[in-house]
Amino acid sequence: MPVGFIKTPLEIMELILYILARVDGPIDMGNLADLSMCDQGVDYFQFSDALGKLETTGHVVQNEKGEYLITEKGRVNGKTTEEELPYSVRVRCDRNTAAHNRKVQRERQVRSSIKAREDGSGYTVQMILDDESGNVMTLELIAPDQVQADLISQHFQAQPGRLFNVILDELLREDQE
Repeated sequence: MPVGFIKTPLEIMELILYILARVDGPIDMGNLADLSMCDQGVDYFQFSDALGKLETTGHVVQNEKGEYLITEKGRVNGKTTEEELPYSVRVRCDRNTAAHNRKVQRERQVRSSIKAREDGSGYTVQMILDDESGNVMTLELIAPDQVQADLISQHFQAQPGRLFNVILDELLREDQE
């Protein structure tokens, strides 16, 4: 059995509440489990049992997509007990939830979709770039086949800021002719 700082079901519930209070928005069970297993003393079955108990007691709820959210009751009770979690576990959780939140924010801000054109002439690739205040750019391109549509989407997802800057530079460039 792995040795860790978290040992009891109550400590696992405290850990889950600590994490849920720090993630931006709802989180699916897989990501919550990954974040909760930051300590070697926590295994998946203990995590699953603790999450079920938190749901039964009204500390945690699931939304329509099956993602988990902390309730006000969970937030209040979690705040009361969070200092009982070992400092090293809290630091690890804070680092991991910050990374998770950055990933989630990027997924919200950089999106692309591919749709077959109704006339059969290829695919439309829609690329959306948002920032904290709203939409910065929405661009649609036509690709002749699925392979090119996928490539366009992947390149946009990898470097959306670069594409935005190239377009902006071209649009704002003063012609020398």
